[in-house]
Amino acid sequence: MNKWLKITRPVNGFMGFFSIYIVGFIAVNIHISKFIVPLTLGAISVFLVTAGGNIINDISDIETDKYNHPDRPLPSGKITKNSARELAIGFFAAAFIISIFISILISLVVIMAEALLVSYEFKTKKIGLPGNLTISLLIGMIFLYGGFITSTIPEMILLFLLAFFSNMSREIMKDIEDIKGDFDRVTFPKKYGIKNAKIVSAVFILITISISFLPYYFHILSIYYLYAVLIDDFLFTITLLYLNKNISKGEKISKIAMISGMFCFLLGGI
Repeated sequence: MNKWLKITRPVNGFMGFFSIYIVGFIAVNIHISKFIVPLTLGAISVFLVTAGGNIINDISDIETDKYNHPDRPLPSGKITKNSARELAIGFFAAAFIISIFISILISLVVIMAEALLVSYEFKTKKIGLPGNLTISLLIGMIFLYGGFITSTIPEMILLFLLAFFSNMSREIMKDIEDIKGDFDRVTFPKKYGIKNAKIVSAVFILITISISFLPYYFHILSIYYLYAVLIDDFLFTITLLYLNKNISKGEKISKIAMISGMFCFLLGGI
């Protein structure tokens, strides 16, 4: 793969790109064609922000990547740090410019996402819970972004909360799983103990399950969502059971539940 393409990690970018269309369908269903232009511009901006964020990640991890991922463009010396920084700034600037053509409000959301990415890479990811909050906000913001584009922000707030709470639980589980290897990070389980971290993770799962029916209750999603989310809640319940038995397996089941949750949203959009 070309070094400039490789540093952007295009697979992540395209996942973000297509997620905007998915959120658009969830929000307006058959009326998505009316929003195809702003959704496409939004999808491109998400791709650019994601690519820029991946480059910043490589810049901040350049020293550890010399040992963990020596074949990556930065630690291998194929791309200089300054060139990578300029490329990231270029992607961020392009995303902002494109978003202006949708609306000023959308461009402000893009700036917020970019600021969160930069703060995470150079500050919050090393101090535990604030880093978990930042990543969970970014995961959930995809629904708010789609909501702003399609003028359905009230409906998207609940989906944002579901994505936020479920991802918070998984982020803490990942920190428990990686506690021995996180030498340069003061994660929540390192600071407050594994037992307390498991309790907090469980609380976030319980919140996710307890509010999962609300998108149907408030007529945001259809009856198909309610049927599907029962299966998703079952997966989250299994995650709870594995919190004490096998945290690694619990984290994997939680990931499956989050992916399944997106399909639940899609079904509910029908």
